[in-house]
Amino acid sequence: MDFRATLAILVVYAYSVTANGFSPNVAIEPGAVNSVLISAGGKTIAVYGIPVDKHQHCEHVLLTHHRRDVVWKARSGIDNRVPIIAPAADRPWLEKTPDFWNSFTKSRFHDYGCFTTKIIDSDIPVARWVQESDVLDWRGLKFQVLDTPGYTRGSVTYVSTIDGKKLAFTGDLIYGDGKLLDLYSFQDAIPEASIRGYHGYASRLAQLVTSLKRIAALQPDVLIPARGPLIDKPQVAIDKLIARVSSLYHNYLSTNALHWYFKEDRMRVCGERVLGKGANIELMPYSLHEKAPDWIFENATSRLLISDEGHGFLLDCGYQRVIDAVQKLIDSGVIKQVDGIFVTHYHDDHTDMVQAAAEKFRCPVYATLEYEDILENPSAYHMPAMTSNPIRDIQGIDSGHFMRWKEFELTFHFFPGQALYHGALLVRRQQDRPVFFIGDALAPSGIDDYCLQNRNLVHDQGGFNLCFKKLRDIQQPFWLVNEHIPFVFQFSDAELSNLERKYRERTEVLKQLFPWDAPNYGIDEQWAVFYPYGINSPANRSVTLEVHITNHSPKRREFVVAPKTNAPAMKLSSKQETIAIAPGERGKAIFSLNVGAKSGNYLITADISSDGMEFKEWVEALVTVE
Repeated sequence: MDFRATLAILVVYAYSVTANGFSPNVAIEPGAVNSVLISAGGKTIAVYGIPVDKHQHCEHVLLTHHRRDVVWKARSGIDNRVPIIAPAADRPWLEKTPDFWNSFTKSRFHDYGCFTTKIIDSDIPVARWVQESDVLDWRGLKFQVLDTPGYTRGSVTYVSTIDGKKLAFTGDLIYGDGKLLDLYSFQDAIPEASIRGYHGYASRLAQLVTSLKRIAALQPDVLIPARGPLIDKPQVAIDKLIARVSSLYHNYLSTNALHWYFKEDRMRVCGERVLGKGANIELMPYSLHEKAPDWIFENATSRLLISDEGHGFLLDCGYQRVIDAVQKLIDSGVIKQVDGIFVTHYHDDHTDMVQAAAEKFRCPVYATLEYEDILENPSAYHMPAMTSNPIRDIQGIDSGHFMRWKEFELTFHFFPGQALYHGALLVRRQQDRPVFFIGDALAPSGIDDYCLQNRNLVHDQGGFNLCFKKLRDIQQPFWLVNEHIPFVFQFSDAELSNLERKYRERTEVLKQLFPWDAPNYGIDEQWAVFYPYGINSPANRSVTLEVHITNHSPKRREFVVAPKTNAPAMKLSSKQETIAIAPGERGKAIFSLNVGAKSGNYLITADISSDGMEFKEWVEALVTVE
């Protein structure tokens, strides 16, 4: 179902509630976020937010979670001092939010938590914090509070029987006929398995399943979500969603590189959280692996190619100990010098010391054009595990570029496996079996796609599908090197075919899981993103901000971008820009921002809308005034 169909259904409910046997005392205004007004005794209580100019008789606004892209709907009530009721477990992201953003300007580098940044920039005055088993008694109506984490860590659901119908206000826990708005919002740590947020692929699906079952047990007649259509067959929709996320997670585990790193017991803990105790959990057996050839020197997450005449070519440098180890090779006469450095991807454990190594060994640094900019300008991005150390004067090269170095033939590749900003180096040496250095993209137990924020896209010409094609194109036996693994390894034809098949199956599940016309909108948090993400500027200067949009859809789209700021001293050049983007392409809207504010950190947000898509305060940029 597309978003226009969604709005049509909502309009039917909003204006024909009595004819549908619903309730004359419940009015729903559809939109980017739904407004629900419940009437009793000439007064109203609102869920999610208040329609414009309808706050006069409203006595409370109920929030189900903290997200900025939903909470904006309550601003009319907040501005008119309507008391706000919100979940206690989401309290850290509804108050003292300036402290969060001030801290985040530094913590956004080396970020392994991967928690959502869709957080408000100023506190909400909450009159009452609620949690599990609380009951709100309002003018004879009782609202039962359920803790229903999933889309956020602290989401709640309000359940009330109104005119004989049991209604559940579920926030963003479920969308339409068993779907989710996105998957990346569920990324989180798995304490039971000692797994941090970066490795916790959609881990809050476990809480989602539990929350959905709790709601189903109450047998509500209608679910009223924050976004999307009313759900008048709750049991059917809930069963579909649980089946879809279970199928997705089972598939994810079956090709998961973490099986190599964390072993079977921890993977079973992860699986049983979502799939249930004793569930059938499929894990890919380890592929063939053995000791690396002696011309490959290993240290931490770096590799050094050593030529017959004693020259070195370094792949990645995340630590000072790598520099020290290479210098020791020079001092002992094993190698004479380092001729170059190739960076496989932007993660800090591969890049923190690249600039220092380039200066130490006086050699050039190479990367493919697709991720050259994130290496040179890391502050312009917010990605997981990102270095804060820029690499200067990178020699950006085309994917497929061939270079002869000593007795080696080097072919540089864009290789968007573990992350979108990722490359690989195919190395041929005389009669030796070729070695494909693939950064962190693959492991003997599968694929490194455990962090959704890394932007692992699933279309045919990108992501792991492109990586699989590049493996097929080599057309002879070869070794793979993942720099976290002290072996070379290979996939048999059957193993590679299995990976390709499983990934196609996952893509089909994702298509069913989201309401959008392309699954990448549900797994790519940065299909719309500010560039640069972080700006340092003196006061009273003009800076340029861009909003970059990837049109994942199979059709041409027009996107309307409307930036906004709550800082009175900040002035934007225009209220909105419209850009047309061909399918699969990227476009940008450009704005000028006059920075007239005093020193401090400021948030700029932007609404993004297109046919069937409408998101408020969806993306943000951080402006630090010095």
